[in-house]
Amino acid sequence: MKQRKPDVRQPNLNQLGQAPQRNTQSDQRMPQRMPQDAARQNYSPDGNHVQSRSQSTSGNPNTTMRNPNSRNRKRKKKLTGKQIAMRVLLAVMIVLILTVIGACLFKNHLENQMTYIPTNMNPTMKDEDGSVVPLSNVATETTTMAMPVVNGVHNILLIGIDSRSNSDSYSKDGSGNLADIIMILTLNETDNTIKLTSVQRDSYVYIPGYTDPQKINAAMTYGGPPLLMLVLESHLRINLEQYAFVDMNHMEKVVDAVGGVTVNVSEAERSSDYGLNDLIEEQNVAFGSPEGAHWLTSTGDVTLDGRQAVAYARIRHVGNGDYDRSKRQIEVLQSLMSQFMSLGVLDKANAMADILSLISTNMKKSDIDGYALNLLPNIKSAEFEYLQIPMAGYSNEGTYSDFRANEWSIRPNWNGIIPVVQEYMYGTTFPFDPAPVIPKAPIDTPTPTAAPANDDTQSGGN
Repeated sequence: MKQRKPDVRQPNLNQLGQAPQRNTQSDQRMPQRMPQDAARQNYSPDGNHVQSRSQSTSGNPNTTMRNPNSRNRKRKKKLTGKQIAMRVLLAVMIVLILTVIGACLFKNHLENQMTYIPTNMNPTMKDEDGSVVPLSNVATETTTMAMPVVNGVHNILLIGIDSRSNSDSYSKDGSGNLADIIMILTLNETDNTIKLTSVQRDSYVYIPGYTDPQKINAAMTYGGPPLLMLVLESHLRINLEQYAFVDMNHMEKVVDAVGGVTVNVSEAERSSDYGLNDLIEEQNVAFGSPEGAHWLTSTGDVTLDGRQAVAYARIRHVGNGDYDRSKRQIEVLQSLMSQFMSLGVLDKANAMADILSLISTNMKKSDIDGYALNLLPNIKSAEFEYLQIPMAGYSNEGTYSDFRANEWSIRPNWNGIIPVVQEYMYGTTFPFDPAPVIPKAPIDTPTPTAAPANDDTQSGGN
């Protein structure tokens, strides 16, 4: 009989200290390793029951082989309540950190949408001779009383530019255009309130570099926001360092970004000469839109798109002239904020990205962060207080020819207005240097009981 060659894959039992054993031929056919399932269930490969214990890898039949799964179960320790709490806390911290990082990145993205105008330490303006001069050369007023400063109260000038070009043809700082809307936003971090003060654009003021008084909206044309802020400071005796402005075309997009605004439109406002639809058509021509686009066909409480809302805020020949126009502007802003507050988180973020890309400002990112972190989260309502300047009884208005022939203007009593404004913004009054006196303005401090008389003499102009 031919001798069978030994299977080299079998272990050398002599090296393991075991005497070599010869089994039957069936032993030679038996695999070297028994499948785990067979060992676990005590079955042999041929299907017969095996009653003996499983061998270890050393080949000792008296050694019991442990199930690997049972070994793992024995070594696994049960977590204590403290360990579970620590793991949960760690997971929460990781989520919070990632959320903060994401919020910061998105916040930076939003802030980068804005157009930042560096503070010019020596701004210039155009004087009445048409010369461009440093503002410091003509701003020569001497005062002795410090401007009021109250911790937590910030006044920001908001400007709406009367620009009807579809391109950014005006200068980067906004100069060269009339200020169609002049408002002061007062943020109070102490009581978490927002206040708005609207200044009538036809109010007469003295502008540095010019001999005669004229309408305040011209200050934006001559020297941009720095000159307009200086004029307001000298006539209201308040401190203004920050501003933001937007043009008419961009204001339309701001309204559209929140889905429109809801206001109450009368039939006279909708269809009168120089009413809403007439102004819409004027804007259509300026922006190259088809005739009849955006026309309003209904009255009452209606939702206006951006084109319609801007036209509504510009109406000044229906009702009580500039006074009613300011009320319409506040109505639009009130609805704008309410609409924004009603949006979901994602829609708010998208709206903010659109809105901020349309705004130009000199505010630093750190200032914006401060307002966003300290004030806005604590404001629960879109409602805000509103003051219109000049208040009823604090001015004379009409058509005069003392400086410009047949020009309609408002002649405010600025020295009577100053204490009212200080009390409204700061909750108290301060000593102040007298403001310039405007010719034909009332001198006595009034006790207003009614709105000023309606005027029908406003025929455009500045």
